[in-house]
Amino acid sequence: MHNSQLTKEVKMSEETTIEPDVKQENVTKDENNVPISRLNEVISERNALRENLESFKTKEEEDRRAKLREEEKWQELNQDLATEIESYKPYKEKWESMDSKLREVALAKLPESKREKFSNVETEVLLDIVEEFSDIEKQNPPDRKGTVPTGTTSDWVSMPEDQRRSNWQAILESYIKR
Repeated sequence: MHNSQLTKEVKMSEETTIEPDVKQENVTKDENNVPISRLNEVISERNALRENLESFKTKEEEDRRAKLREEEKWQELNQDLATEIESYKPYKEKWESMDSKLREVALAKLPESKREKFSNVETEVLLDIVEEFSDIEKQNPPDRKGTVPTGTTSDWVSMPEDQRRSNWQAILESYIKR
């Protein structure tokens, strides 16, 4: 019985020590580190190359259109310009919807008596007008300038302590020469 128990323990230990054959790559941190100056340099080069590519594309398109004008191939030129205009239509619609929403919000902030008057104004001017109206509404009246204290502060010695504390500023101001 003792041998069978030992063989079971050996089998169990063999089962637990089995390691998978999956190879794991040990990536050191030094391989992935790039100095920030070099990174910025590469990014600026990439951006410059993109700008150059865009300028070459626009120059090529302008040259092609000039060539079509010289050869008087108006139909091809007209077709190209029409497709270009069609490509801008979604942007125009999106801009118009955003502009109308912005105008609606701005007009809603105006008093009702002014809405019709400013409804035909350009959006930028309308936003400035709304800002001016909102600045006027935000001004608070001055705090208690020129008000007269309600209680008499001359008899502050016989005044209860809680009233004396609440009116202490008025008591002090009554003794200040003006």
